[in-house]
Amino acid sequence: MRLLLRMIKRRSLISPISKINLLPKDVKLWVFLVVSLVTNSLSIPAKAIAQVVSIPACPQISNRAYVVIFDRAASLLPPLPEFLAIAAVPCHYLNTSMTFLGGFDNASGSSFRANQLRELGVDAVVHSFTSKLNDVPANLQASVILTELNSEPNLAMQQVRSLTGKNAILATFNNRSVLLAAPLSSPQSANAIANRLRSQGIGAQVISAALISPPLAAAPSANSRVNSRPLSSNSSASTYRVLVPRLSADTLNQVKAIVPDAFATVFQGKAYIQARTYSNRDNANRERDRLNIRFPGTILIQD
Repeated sequence: MRLLLRMIKRRSLISPISKINLLPKDVKLWVFLVVSLVTNSLSIPAKAIAQVVSIPACPQISNRAYVVIFDRAASLLPPLPEFLAIAAVPCHYLNTSMTFLGGFDNASGSSFRANQLRELGVDAVVHSFTSKLNDVPANLQASVILTELNSEPNLAMQQVRSLTGKNAILATFNNRSVLLAAPLSSPQSANAIANRLRSQGIGAQVISAALISPPLAAAPSANSRVNSRPLSSNSSASTYRVLVPRLSADTLNQVKAIVPDAFATVFQGKAYIQARTYSNRDNANRERDRLNIRFPGTILIQD
């Protein structure tokens, strides 16, 4: 390029452009290429330069019964063999960036994939967004941390995030308000994080992520007072899901204005928005009736 400019200056060809014919043939070719590149770059629409890529929710990527998940963003993955790298899809779950690493129809295939990744330093887990898993090795199953709330939910959330380096959200579990942290983490990672929280005087319990899948309902406003009670879980209890019919593209946003953790799902071939989950049928019925006033056709199903 410097040589080109010197030759142009030497022949007084900076202006006018019409004198370009005085250049040698090979230099004229370079001028043509440079001008073409500049012209083309200026004519590229802004939309083509920076396209917004929407990151899907992890449950939306695959309808397979078993999925392999890494509870961190894809950018944090170590170098992987090509056959594993091409399976990686960025996604999000409960406001946390994650990486989907394959969907499978059986426990053996998903467990094999998870073990492959662990050998490479990726703390992958096997999870199901549609059913309870009972045939996956315990060390490969996804976990989540529940912490007790005090009278200052916002402060508690900040403490958990600061101590764990993980996202934390307000949620309900067994009809009471808790903080949920490190969703879909491995049991080893979840236990290490829970121990860190306990060492700072924060009550923390590691439970199976199957108990909060589908996603938990949003808890009361962070500004409201919440009375803490001892944690208790009942994995044999039924789960009741409140589903709002998805009648338009804006239905999801409308429901999320009421229930921030609502998400799109499909039931019996029809599109719905899952609003809340309950273990108590009476509470579920009340919520169904309340939402049905604004969203006619809201239904309640039992898992």
